[in-house]
Amino acid sequence: MKSNLKKGLAGMLVAFSFAPMALVFAESGTTSGAPIVKVGKFCSQISSVTTKVADQITKTEDRQSKNQKDRADKIAKKESDADAKRAQSRSDIDGKRAQNWDKMTTKAKTDAQKVAVTVYKDAIKLAVSDRRTSVDQAVKAYRDGLTTAMITHSTAMDQAMATFKTSVNTALTKAQADCTAGVADKTVRGAFNKQVSDARKVLQDAKKAAEMNSGLTALKKTRNDAIKQAETTFKTATEKARADLMLALKK
Repeated sequence: MKSNLKKGLAGMLVAFSFAPMALVFAESGTTSGAPIVKVGKFCSQISSVTTKVADQITKTEDRQSKNQKDRADKIAKKESDADAKRAQSRSDIDGKRAQNWDKMTTKAKTDAQKVAVTVYKDAIKLAVSDRRTSVDQAVKAYRDGLTTAMITHSTAMDQAMATFKTSVNTALTKAQADCTAGVADKTVRGAFNKQVSDARKVLQDAKKAAEMNSGLTALKKTRNDAIKQAETTFKTATEKARADLMLALKK
């Protein structure tokens, strides 16, 4: 997105820049007696410049919208794939766990052993449920934060683009008025390009300020830390359940 936007705006400045040509005031006059003013290249092409500016801004906006949509689609697919992988993994482990429990139940001979196996199974089920709840909550918090970050980013970029358009259109209006008033072509063009350059700088600064990278890094860390803690808690609970089972079976 950064490269495309930069190239678009760079191209825009190229379109705005014309070879310098000063106005030449003729010595002779018209039939009305008013002086003849030969319009310079920039002013003579002001209509063309206006059209090119509008076209370039439209293309830049379209690229910006497409990049935002592509980014959202990519993230949505990544999260969907992660959900599918997580669901499949849980299903597989549940199947294996059930098979192990069936074997344990079959091997339990005494009532005490059967009770110990039941207690163990309940403890593992609770540990699994707690871990999955913690993981799901961590994932949801991450995605909620991600959604908010994307909306904030898109809003900021849309506002920045609107500000840029306003600044450029103001520059165009001023250039048209100056050309009509007979201001030197070189002066008009120079003032116009500076205004556009300043507007472009403001847009670039706004884009940097709206970057989501640092925010996403923090969101991922919070999610990963929560999942890691859930795994630690799960490991502690399952190890205790096994120890209690082994102790009960020895009696």
